[in-house]
Amino acid sequence: MNRKPVLDAVRAIVIGSVAGAFLCAVFLGVLALAFVSAESIPQGLLSPLVIAVSVLSAFAAGYIAAKISKKRGLLFGAAAGMLLFALFLFSGLAISNKATEPAQSGVRLLVMVLSGSVGGVLSVSKKTKPKHK
Repeated sequence: MNRKPVLDAVRAIVIGSVAGAFLCAVFLGVLALAFVSAESIPQGLLSPLVIAVSVLSAFAAGYIAAKISKKRGLLFGAAAGMLLFALFLFSGLAISNKATEPAQSGVRLLVMVLSGSVGGVLSVSKKTKPKHK
């Protein structure tokens, strides 16, 4: 089979990003249940929790994308994190009429790309077993 490497790369990044979005939906569902059962939620806690969920889902997206491609973990992880950020940004803009704060979007982009990169690197790194004599 002679497959095109660009299509394989795009496939890995898209699958990783979709898996990350699914995982984000699961995390947000669990948090929503926790918030409903809690009696009071501090407003200052919401933004860090959303960032934490974004970081975890971008990590998973990068990990899965690099695991599928089996190479270039840093690049595929960063691309999956960036695509996931774009999905979050455009879905947020489509739902909300108010503009997002550029600084908040910039921070989220940075942490999601870095988290996706770390996930990608950890996915393709080889773990060596100590040799016994």
